[in-house]
This record gives sequence, C-alpha cells and structure tokens, in this order.
Amino acid sequence: MIEDSQIFVRDVMMPEDEFLKKHEQVISVWPTGKEIDLEEAVAYNKSLPKHKNMNWMLKKHKAEHKTGLYPRSGTPIIEQEIELLKGMNEVGVCMFPFTTDSYSRNMRFDMAQQALEESIRTGQAKLNGYPIVNHGVKATRKVVESCYGALDARSSREGQAIIAEMAFASGISAIPQSMFGWVAGYDKRATPQECVQTAQYSARLSGYYAERGHIINHATHGWLANGVIPTYVGIACQVLEALLSAGQGAKSFSPMVNFNGNMAQDLGEFRAAERVYRDKLDQYGHADCEIPGVIANQSFLYTFPRDVGMAFGYINYTAMLGALANVPACSVKTIDEAIGVPSLESHKQTYRSANWIYNVVRQQNFQIESKDIDIEEKMCYMAVSAIVDRVMELGEGDVAVGIVKGLYSGVLDCPFSISMHLQDNTLGVRDLHGAVRYLEYGNVPIPEEVREYERGKIAEREAYEKRKMSYKVSIADFFTLAKGTLIDPIEEIDYTEAKPNEYADAIRENPPTVITGTIGVDSHVIGTKLISRVLREDGFNVVALGAQNAPEEFIKAAQETDADAMFITSLYGMAEQDCEGFRDKCIEAGLGDIILSIGGNLGVGKHEFADDEVKFKKIGFDHVYPPESPIEKSIEDLCKDLEARGRLKRGTAEE
Repeated sequence: MIEDSQIFVRDVMMPEDEFLKKHEQVISVWPTGKEIDLEEAVAYNKSLPKHKNMNWMLKKHKAEHKTGLYPRSGTPIIEQEIELLKGMNEVGVCMFPFTTDSYSRNMRFDMAQQALEESIRTGQAKLNGYPIVNHGVKATRKVVESCYGALDARSSREGQAIIAEMAFASGISAIPQSMFGWVAGYDKRATPQECVQTAQYSARLSGYYAERGHIINHATHGWLANGVIPTYVGIACQVLEALLSAGQGAKSFSPMVNFNGNMAQDLGEFRAAERVYRDKLDQYGHADCEIPGVIANQSFLYTFPRDVGMAFGYINYTAMLGALANVPACSVKTIDEAIGVPSLESHKQTYRSANWIYNVVRQQNFQIESKDIDIEEKMCYMAVSAIVDRVMELGEGDVAVGIVKGLYSGVLDCPFSISMHLQDNTLGVRDLHGAVRYLEYGNVPIPEEVREYERGKIAEREAYEKRKMSYKVSIADFFTLAKGTLIDPIEEIDYTEAKPNEYADAIRENPPTVITGTIGVDSHVIGTKLISRVLREDGFNVVALGAQNAPEEFIKAAQETDADAMFITSLYGMAEQDCEGFRDKCIEAGLGDIILSIGGNLGVGKHEFADDEVKFKKIGFDHVYPPESPIEKSIEDLCKDLEARGRLKRGTAEE
C-alpha cells in the first residue's frame, strides 16, 4: 500500500487561474495550439445545431426508445475522413467516436506529421486514426461541419489534454474519460497519480465549458479488461471516473458497458449499470450530473473473427443484445476489424446490418422478464457497490486518494493490464453457459454472497468437463467468441498432457534468454504476456518488457542480459515504421547474431501476410508470424535456430 505522504492528488476543483495557466502550457506543445481561444471556442460550440452535441443526441435517442450506432472511425486524410463520415450518415450513423492515431495519442506529433504527409502523398493511410493535433482547429471544424451528428474524440493519457483542447475547440462534444483504460490498456509507465491528474485536467476543461453553458459528454470506459473477467471492476471504475470528473465540474457521463457474451449476464449488468451509477453519483454529492444513457460496447478486448460470415454473426448478436438492453447507443466493430483499419464499404455493410437489428427490435419495445437476468443484475449491483464504497473508504471520502490506494493495493485489479504499477492478481473463466466468473479474486472486495454464487457456477462446469478450471482454461475462453462459441465444445477439449519439448534438458541446464514485448507505442499487451508465460513454463529465461517499447529498449535489454533472441509483437498496424533499420541497429550494438521474430497485425488496412513477410525479412527478422499463429510454432522455430547455432541440443528428459 502506498503511504499517505506519497499521495499528492486530491479531489479538489482546480482554481480557474491555475487551470488557465496550465491551459497555456498544454496548447503550446504543437503550433496548431495557437488556433485555440477558449472564449471563441465556447461561442462556436453554442452556435452549432443541437445534433452536434453528444449529450443532447443520447438523450434524444433515449427519449425516443431508439438505439443508435456508436462506431469507431478515423483516417488521417481530411477528405477521406469527411467521405467516411458522410458514408456512415447514409447508413444511419449520427454518433461518431472519432479515433485519433497512436502517435498523436502518445504525443509523437513529429512522427504523426511524417506519416500524415506520406498518407497525403500516396493516398494510402499510414496512420491508424485521425491526427487531430496536426490538422488543427480550422481543418477539424470542416470535418465536424461536414456531417449530421455528434463526434467523440478518442485519446489516451499522454495526448489526452491537448487532444481534448483541440477537440472541444473544433466542435467535438464528447471525449472518453477513461483513466482506468489508460492504466489497463494504454500507458505502461504512468503512475496512478499521473493518470488521475490527466483525467482531472480534461474534466476541468469540460467544466470550464459547462460553466459557460456548453455541456460535453464523457463516456466513462472504466477498466478495459484484457482477459476473461466479470464487468464488476469495469463498472465500478466507470463510477469512480465520473465521481473524479464531477469534482472538476464536468456534468454529463455515460457508462460504457462491455458485453461478455452470455445474454442473461449481459442484460443483467446493463440494467445494474445505470442504477448503481446514478445511486453512487447521488450518494457522493453529484446529483446535478446527467446520465444521458448507457452506451453498450461490443466486447472486452476479445479476439475478433477473421471470417466475414462469423464477423457478421458476432456483430449482429451484439446489436441484438444492445437493442434488448434498451440503450440509446451501441458500439459494434466492423466486419474487417481483425484485418486492419476498416474500409468505407465495410463500415457501410456493418452498420446497415446492425441498424436492421436496432430498428426491427426496438420498434417492438420488447421487455424480457427472466429470473436469471434478475440474479445477474443483483450480483452486479452488489459487487460494484462494494468496490466503489471500499475505494471511497480507502480515500476517507476523497475519490482521488481512494483511486490511487485502490490501484496500488489491488482493490482495483484485472488480468493482463499494461501498467507496471498494478497487482495483476485476478483471473476469470466462463461457466457452463458462457457467463464470466472470477476464478482468482486477488484483493478485489467482492461480497461473499457473490463469491458463493460464482463458486457454484464454476463447480458446474468442472463437474461437466471433468477438469479443474485454470489459467489454461481462462486463456482458451478468451478466444472462444471469435470461433462462434462461448466455451469450447467438450469433444474439443484436449485431456492429454502436453508433448514434452525435445529440447527440454538443454533448456533446463542452460536456459536461453529471450526478450519479449511490443514495439513502438503499441499498447496491445495480451499477446506478449501470453508468449512470455509460455516461454517461462518451457524453461526459458524471459525478460518481459511489456508494451510500448522503443527499438533501443529491446537492444539495451538484449545487451545487458546477453540475450539469444527477441520475440516482438505488434497489433496496431505501424510496425514497419517502428522496425525500420532494426537489424542494422542490432549489428551496431554487437547483436548481429541475435534471433529476431515478430508477429501480429503488421500493417494498416487490408494487406496480405505474404507482403508483410517479405518486408520484415528484408528488415532482418528471422521469422514473421501472422495473427493467431500458435505460440508453440514460434517456440519450435526458436529452438531449431538455437540448435543450429550450437546453443541447444535435441533430446528429452525421458531419453
């Protein structure tokens, strides 16, 4: 537990003079910041039609019992972005989460500028989103004014302040207030206190606009779980984000609740979410804050089907649940989500399909009564309430202090998080019907009644499958939705013990050292954590760098440990830029013979793996693997390479 004397954040509204001084610092980080004038920006926003305001749009949908599409979009070239938004208007989209690119999110504006210029020169996207800071206010207002509907600018911690400034001044009326998303999925090194400070600044900026009559909506994402885990901590963290932001004057919040796949559990948790959200805002002194509606979010960061037919099934199942949950907005991924940055046509196909579901189902105003849903709603409400109240107790009523203590102590925890400051002591699995349950609670204060219920559900699956639930099952359950199931069919369960590694003796006697991690500013940490765990279980010495590593960090770690190999993963599509000259840098550092392997989604947009393989082998990688390549294959290749170098000798312990 962190000491009280080490905590410097407090739930106190930033004085206006202090805020304005900080504002000047924030907008000075890139030349386009000079285009921001707060008073002019307030007046501009108030002059826009109502449909440009996300708070108004969500309330309108809620009052009319409609579910609107809430898709992600973002492409670097302004003309293409305008074409994309207009194209989505044609299929009924009027709420646009507006994705900024990864370089901008991490304040690498010089790199974003280079990629933007290359995108304009070639007409091909070299960024995985819209570089709002590089484009500036004047250009972005053209985008905002080009379509019908409201926009929501997506960011992460490092870029949040300047992106919020640029977005609000441009007429974008919403932004995620997702400090737990940063902790869980986007920022490896930032301390919990730094995340609190960033969230407080963007909330204070929102409060500044609210004081002058313009309401900005905050979609609270909560904890972006990277593994199979109930939504309890996620919803609790959304409540805490709202409480923290309300303390800075923000006035509109929408919990963004994820699906896990089981209908009873998902619908129960959606019903619980808004109720507990409202109750906790009222309980802790923020009854004046609005909740224009819960936003349904397709899923946690589960893998997505690469098959188009299965992708349509995944999307439409999500749309059906969103419609049955009676939410005003629902986010679905596009049919080519697993391939790369989606095309305009895939957006249109996806949203025509989802809108068909929304329109037909919502017109019926169908109400589901189910004992199973009622039980799941009760369990969720109890668990979320217990977590929020424990955090507030830790902070002695101060939500900022409570959040910091909660994160360091593991009261707030989830598996496979990116942050180096968290406990990572929880684990979940699915029950016999695909609902998600805790297997390991760590220090999360889940009430005993909820635990007893979950233990019973897990016991049912163990009895049916005749095996104990474990880490291995949890990982398998993570991939099931992409295969069109909630749990693997019993006939597909492999009860045989793993085949012994034929290099096991050699590895045990003199363990090779492998550096693992994601490269560049890629925050997708699940793959590298899985690889690291399997390598350790096979006896390798693993130096796990986690996510977001510059090439120099890999090279330094390899030098310091005399490493034999590097396993690099990348999922955000910009690995080619990140890895340029990588083998040459290794040679310069005296690592010319090190084995280099890379895998994942290695390009922006639709592309062929064969082309990726050629590119990265030219850069100097020994092995290049496509998405969903078996970990065992890469380890087998590594062992053969080590044998060829005289580092390992074939032969098992049984011999």
